[in-house]
Amino acid sequence: MPIAAGNHLVGIVCEADLAAVVAGASDARSALITTQLSQVMRPIPFVIREDDELDALIEALRANLIPAVPVAAPDGRYLGMVLPREALSLLLGESVVPPIAGLATPLGVYLTTGALRAGAGDLALATTGVALTVLNLLSEVLVNGAARLLGSVLSPAAVGAIPSGPAALAGIIIAYALQLALFLVLLRLSPLTGVHAAEHMVVSAIEEGEDLTPEKVRQMPRVHPRCGTNLMALVVLIGIAYQLLSSVRRLNPEVHALALVLLVLVVALSWRRLGAGLQRWVTTKPPSERQLAKAIGVGEELLAKVQAHPGARASIRRRTWHTGFIQVVAGFVLLALAVEYLPQLATAVWH
Repeated sequence: MPIAAGNHLVGIVCEADLAAVVAGASDARSALITTQLSQVMRPIPFVIREDDELDALIEALRANLIPAVPVAAPDGRYLGMVLPREALSLLLGESVVPPIAGLATPLGVYLTTGALRAGAGDLALATTGVALTVLNLLSEVLVNGAARLLGSVLSPAAVGAIPSGPAALAGIIIAYALQLALFLVLLRLSPLTGVHAAEHMVVSAIEEGEDLTPEKVRQMPRVHPRCGTNLMALVVLIGIAYQLLSSVRRLNPEVHALALVLLVLVVALSWRRLGAGLQRWVTTKPPSERQLAKAIGVGEELLAKVQAHPGARASIRRRTWHTGFIQVVAGFVLLALAVEYLPQLATAVWH
């Protein structure tokens, strides 16, 4: 990690430096929290220019034995870091794999570098949105059906008919909590979570430079820091906050402002941790041998494309399409519209 003072790069901190801090410490976490970066950072012996030759970089790495080299533009701006393994890969004529994004679909794993893609196609990506919508609708139907059978007011669909007061607000909160919990349970039980875990494990293996064998990939973590589940956690929290605020404003306008502040704080402080927890306990589970084998095949397909097209680039529009997000949302919207309007259309056609 590069360390700056003002606009100037002054040093780097490596994992080995942090390991030295906790070595022999009675409380490793406390030792890390209380140590300043200036105490552990290494000075930068040199900075390379973006137009320097590769041979000069290799020689500098050999002479200085540092784990990363900062790269600067001609005007002195910091551009990034070059790792020794990246320099060696280029020297050997092998392509350096750019950051990889991926998605799990009911039909298999999808992986992309932004410019290149492998695995599931656009239709399969749309089925992910369809599958998530089906699970959400199923959880809503089950909660509302149970509420009606029990003669309860705990039904989000009947909010307008609930009398005002603390009991009504509690009923709304419980109903949404039950619906969300049921959705998460159904998601955990679905095959999609095994595919999702296989996707994470393959991406981690590629990023760690490991061979894509079942034995190696099985050792990779199921939780990935760039997973879209983190964003989903944020969206879920915002959605819950919006529904609660709407109910509070309707039932007790006086506490609306206080509730808004508290909910903003809760969302800001918890969404990343919630995302990691959701990955571990809900959106991923140990993949089957078949799911893992198919994911490894997609990873090998993507690596072959990277090798065949080194340095491949794409326009912003194409990179946006390759994220797969548009296709997933399209599947979600199409099914939601179908559920909303097809019964009316069928009735009109029948009459």
